[in-house]
Amino acid sequence: MFVAQHRHPTGQCPASPGSGPLLLSRVSAATAARYGVTIEAEALIDGEHLLLLVVRAASQEAVERFLAFLPGPGCLRVLPARSAEEAVQRGGCGPAFPPVPEATW
Repeated sequence: MFVAQHRHPTGQCPASPGSGPLLLSRVSAATAARYGVTIEAEALIDGEHLLLLVVRAASQEAVERFLAFLPGPGCLRVLPARSAEEAVQRGGCGPAFPPVPEATW
């Protein structure tokens, strides 16, 4: 699971009248599937020009390829994530693997 965040300038909002149809066609289940991505949830935060997507994909790179159409300049972050249930089963929301202790000589 990944959470993708795309922040964009007000003047380059992908939901604006000129760009909105492209956004709807690209942020769709059919388009995401072509990249091996499943959209679990999506939201545009009112007044923040911030698009949030919760997706499932085999890799972060697949998510980045799927979202490459988003306008620049903007900031795209793709973050690995877990469901609350998965975090509890793993014993917390820390990294998947504990850090390797440094050797002491």
